[in-house]
Amino acid sequence: MQTLFENSTFAIDYDEQRSLIIQRWFGDLTEEQYKENMKILVEWILKLPPVHFNLVYPNLNFPITPELQEWTKSNVFLAVDRHKRLKKAAFIVPQEVFDQIVTEFLSVEQTMEENFDLFETRYFTSEKDAYMWFAEL
Repeated sequence: MQTLFENSTFAIDYDEQRSLIIQRWFGDLTEEQYKENMKILVEWILKLPPVHFNLVYPNLNFPITPELQEWTKSNVFLAVDRHKRLKKAAFIVPQEVFDQIVTEFLSVEQTMEENFDLFETRYFTSEKDAYMWFAEL
């Protein structure tokens, strides 16, 4: 596993053996930082060997507005899909998020639902469960 990028709000790790990229979101995040980080993510996905799996630790304190959801579709999902690489994205969220609905999580979920079915998306409370799902091809 190697760290490809890290700043005050975002980190990208890469596991070549698993064809896996891991996104970790944290800290106080602005819309501009979100966009810049997502652009960096796309750059890395496109220059790496095919990345089939994406493990995401979202920043649940950052609501993704409808306008930002649209931006994400256009600038992230469609950009990555042109290369037909990503097959599955797993979001790891705390158990309490599963137990109670929060607005911030709904915005993450809604953004992922708008990925035009370009890749499968699921939500998990543990990495182990996500890895088991990745293994189901």
